[in-house]
Amino acid sequence: MQLSALVAVFGLSMLLADKGSSRLAVLTSFAPIQSLALNVAGDAADVSVLIPPGTGPHDYSFSPSDMAKISRADVLIVNGVGLENWLDKGVKTAGKKNLQIIDTSHGVDLITGLEIRTLAGVQSEPDPDAGGANPHIWLSARNAITQVKNIRDGLVASDPENAQTYTKNAEAYIRRLAALDKDIMAATSHLSNKTLITFHDTFPYFARDYGFTVAATFEEFPGKEPSPKAIKQLRETIESAHVVALFSEPQYSARAMQVFAREFKIPVVQLDPMETGDGGKDFYERAMRKNLETLAAAFHGGK
Repeated sequence: MQLSALVAVFGLSMLLADKGSSRLAVLTSFAPIQSLALNVAGDAADVSVLIPPGTGPHDYSFSPSDMAKISRADVLIVNGVGLENWLDKGVKTAGKKNLQIIDTSHGVDLITGLEIRTLAGVQSEPDPDAGGANPHIWLSARNAITQVKNIRDGLVASDPENAQTYTKNAEAYIRRLAALDKDIMAATSHLSNKTLITFHDTFPYFARDYGFTVAATFEEFPGKEPSPKAIKQLRETIESAHVVALFSEPQYSARAMQVFAREFKIPVVQLDPMETGDGGKDFYERAMRKNLETLAAAFHGGK
């Protein structure tokens, strides 16, 4: 798109924004952040999402229409931890100097790299992500509570007239997330074997907070199938750790994982990292409880 046309889009967008709702316009990056924000904002703000339901933040390509969305927003809420680095250039190009950006990762104890724990008798390759923080913070309910607090504080700062509403909504939602956290602990604390082999490096925060061990990931990066050496190590890990299931993701094909599953006579079950989805108010809790149900069934079915 030519620069003149892009400027025209921005101008029209700003005019529409001026004539539209007087409520705070909140733009979120992707589905989990949208879900958290909807629960805090309630009816006091208009919450929308940048990434459409069928696309995840790792695969997304920024477009000129996204800059128009930014130009209409008063607040932009992101996960942080580098997950939305592709947004930086778009925010700068949109040129909205008074846009408040809420980074929901503030205060989260970040995990560096894949945090894969070496098992006895298994020779592990060097961690390709060492030195960088894992961004999948929302997959722990405890981190989600921190993220909700950050959203609350940011919305209160941007829209003090509705501070009481944001605070009350956040308190109610945090109580539900605390109940979710307790339910996860109750359902998983007694499991004797808590070793995970996941498709990607998506669940280290969940593993840390609920006592699981991520012994391996099937693909180091999305779309990069394991090397022959990595396949050998996976076999060793499955045997030595007495792995009871392999955990795939709904966004990616599990065909290669199923080869291992047939060899070791263990199931492949889906854990949803929530990188895509509808992002509604109940989306986060619904997906987390579904993951918990899947985990409990897999480990109770193991020998």
